[in-house]
Amino acid sequence: MIYGLSTYVQKFIGVFLLPLYTALLTPEDYGILDLLGTVAIISIYLVVSGTDSSLSYYYFRKEHIKERPVMVSSTLIIRITFASAAFILVGLLSYKLTFLIFGKDYSLFLILTGISLAVQSVYSFFTDLIRFEKRPWIFTWVSVSNLLVNVGLNIYFILILRKGVWGAIMASVISYGLMAAFTIFYVFKRYGIHFSSSWAKKILAYGSPLIGTAFAVWILTTTDRYFLAHYRNIADIGIYAVGFKLASFLGLVSGALQMAWAPYAMDIQYEPNAKKIYAKVFFIYFVVNIMAVFFISMFSIDILKIFTQPAYYSAKAVVPFLCMSVVFFSGYFIVAIGIAITKKARHTIWITLTAAVVNIVMNFFLTPAIGAVGAALSIMTANFIIFLLTLSVSQKLYPVDYGYFRIAALFLPATIIVAVSYYYDLKFAIRIVLGVVYFASAGTYLYLNLRNSDEMKMIFKKIKSMGSKNKPADTAIAPDDTPENPA
Repeated sequence: MIYGLSTYVQKFIGVFLLPLYTALLTPEDYGILDLLGTVAIISIYLVVSGTDSSLSYYYFRKEHIKERPVMVSSTLIIRITFASAAFILVGLLSYKLTFLIFGKDYSLFLILTGISLAVQSVYSFFTDLIRFEKRPWIFTWVSVSNLLVNVGLNIYFILILRKGVWGAIMASVISYGLMAAFTIFYVFKRYGIHFSSSWAKKILAYGSPLIGTAFAVWILTTTDRYFLAHYRNIADIGIYAVGFKLASFLGLVSGALQMAWAPYAMDIQYEPNAKKIYAKVFFIYFVVNIMAVFFISMFSIDILKIFTQPAYYSAKAVVPFLCMSVVFFSGYFIVAIGIAITKKARHTIWITLTAAVVNIVMNFFLTPAIGAVGAALSIMTANFIIFLLTLSVSQKLYPVDYGYFRIAALFLPATIIVAVSYYYDLKFAIRIVLGVVYFASAGTYLYLNLRNSDEMKMIFKKIKSMGSKNKPADTAIAPDDTPENPA
């Protein structure tokens, strides 16, 4: 919930500013920013090089607790070194890359993006570390501070100075630059300045297989933009990006759970009831997200009308697919627990590459035919394949009883209702009625299935005890109704 608080503030402010951005930035401007973001994504993946997963693994190993200061400090030095190298590389290739991506010279934008990615990758080290330390309030304070600085600079550069794309990138450079400086100060002050070549080798050895996975993830998550740029235009990418903005509402749940889950899941692996907890988190995650996807999809056009301009309304068509894409991709992190515990990270490479190939093939056929909808269908299918293959492998390595039927019982009716609503373009009032019926039915179904669970019994017991404490005085036990006189 604490991690979700900072995520909620971020999503709220992002949506609050969406009317401003869609009024002052054209769909083409949005498209440029989105394509620049794809360059930043692969660069950050390469900079991180799996060191986040490495540190997560070794940080919680009981035999390495005393070595944490050297371990943490060495990993940060690796991150800073890689970030500096990435910035230099992007700067040297900026002119050629911008012509390759845009067909125009946007090298200044790319150089600024290179600076932004370098400082973001250093700051991300702090967000990882603070989660390992289980200090969520510090995480929230720093992330919200970063967000407010970023938003303030965006307003200044875009609204006041009217600097457009340049202003949006500069806001990111300055805000994340401040956070990167804070990260370096925090880590070296708390853990000291150490560098161990042996720990550097361990960290990189564990994380290096994940570089291939990161590259495959980049192909997976950015292919749709490049196909849209080639077969359509940059403006379509901007509209597609707004659809992703609506899907990012799910980050309130998925992002918060992801941040809290990774260190917690690794920490409880030695507990006797660990598998039971993993199964419950899986169930909770999908129940909440299915309902969230249903709501966002049913009322996507209404949300777009409130927060954007008419040029962006066509983003409605891609919202359900992009929402489910986010759910599957984030769900992958939950079901991958078996791979993480058994140190079989090599499986993530072929799984992600398989999904990336599927994404490319589907984009090749669907994007020219149906544009952004084809791109959204492709990425959703690819992320579903990642989720399914990861679940299959992880279950073989570390089986967990997840209880799929209960989730399917909620998912299938939601899918049918949303499909009918989109196909017949139902009016707002009818969608409201369908929404109420679905949520009431889902709530009843969940109650009937969970009323005998340990958690529900605990809740009912708590409510009952609270009620007994509030009974009026005249309902007190009579004097002769004592333990000595059971009658």
